Amino acid sequence: MVGRGYHIALGREHAKRLFSLKEDQAVLSFLEELKASPEMKKSGRLLDSGVAWDALHRCLTEGELDPAAGDFPLNHAILGGKQLHQGTDYAAVLIRPDMTRFIADALTEIDETEFRQKFFGLNRDSYKHPIGEKQFTQLWIALQDLQVFFEAAADNMEAVVFTAKYQA
Repeated sequence: MVGRGYHIALGREHAKRLFSLKEDQAVLSFLEELKASPEMKKSGRLLDSGVAWDALHRCLTEGELDPAAGDFPLNHAILGGKQLHQGTDYAAVLIRPDMTRFIADALTEIDETEFRQKFFGLNRDSYKHPIGEKQFTQLWIALQDLQVFFEAAADNMEAVVFTAKYQA
């Protein structure tokens, strides 16, 4: 079961505060605070990808919900990167500011036909969500939103954190 996924672009002050936190609960509380912030939402520094993040990660990597799957830079767009949370029920993953440009550029180069093939070829034993044209269209839009988000983070040299509640 997967929960909503969020990408959060971190300015310098937010990044410094996050890096100072040592315990899982403090990290999770801080990320929840950022997700609830009207300022973050209004500034475009928060991207809510709903549950589409699950299919996005699978299609950008090797088809499974595995943080170690796939190749850089696309494997860092969702679950790759530095794990900030030690449990298996919640993802809190850091993408360094010097990596965001590589991810933004790689997302721009994705071919719709190939992405469609990956989506419709997902393993139905491990991916439990519907697979159809409507879902693909929603996923393709989510991918475009993700690309725009990473482009802005790269332009601003911001770190990005991906967070979601899920069972690995």
